[in-house]
Amino acid sequence: MTGPVRDDRRRIAIATNPYGGAPSHRRPAEALAAALARRGLEPHVFWERRKRRAALADPDLGRSWRCAVAVGGDGTVADVINEMPPGLPLAVLPAGNENLFARALGSPADPETLAAAILAGRTRRIDLGRAGRRLFSLMVGIGFDAEVAHRVARRRRGPGSFRPVGRWRYLLPILGALRRLPPGPVEVQADGVRARGAHCLVFNLPHYACALPLAGDARPDDGLLDWIVLERPGRLALARYSLAVLRSAHLGRPDVRHGRARHLRIVGGPLAPVQLDGDPAGFTPVEIEVLADALAVIVP
Repeated sequence: MTGPVRDDRRRIAIATNPYGGAPSHRRPAEALAAALARRGLEPHVFWERRKRRAALADPDLGRSWRCAVAVGGDGTVADVINEMPPGLPLAVLPAGNENLFARALGSPADPETLAAAILAGRTRRIDLGRAGRRLFSLMVGIGFDAEVAHRVARRRRGPGSFRPVGRWRYLLPILGALRRLPPGPVEVQADGVRARGAHCLVFNLPHYACALPLAGDARPDDGLLDWIVLERPGRLALARYSLAVLRSAHLGRPDVRHGRARHLRIVGGPLAPVQLDGDPAGFTPVEIEVLADALAVIVP
């Protein structure tokens, strides 16, 4: 944690969820912009993805802007982290379904509280992960959950693709993934340790969807990524793993491998789907590494 630092830069880039065009999804960003303006700062709200990307890609942003703010859920946070230049602090106003990043870092949901934190300028440095060329802050999934993410993304590209994705919209993709489980196995090499199984998860933060503590001891500032391999394939095994997770007993099972690493290489046969922070990210093989202290997050 770093204390408040004097910062005369007044411009704030506010990045919104491009799927959140309804008034109820615009209000948090508008309320934050008003709160920042009352404090003498200069908020700039980007509603469209194209304009947001162009603004955040400006290499001068880190020198002339105070911070970027992601208004939305974990998908919006992931996009902004990948689009903004290194060195620019990030603030988050949670407005999504899960808000795992905001929960873990204590980002306030109240626009006035967040505006005060941005003005104060106190930050916490955290690690990021990199898989291929893309950064992630939460997790990587290889196997069943990645297949679900791929199916959700395909549905979003169809009719109604610019509507928000609520939890209920995961039902059909989950059922489809259960009918056709991804091919396996997945082979993991983690700092010299080898593991093999049906599914693999890699965590920077401790919680999974629905705030399930799959990697309860994971820390975002330890310079390591926590990995879990579920060895057994099949629907029955998935059900048993799910019940064990609900009891926080999954890491004690003999068919679950887990550890910590700075670098992982994951291959799957023939091709296993990959997700990063809940969004599809191609297929295996994938190289994953931790980037220590890569991001400054504004905290209350």
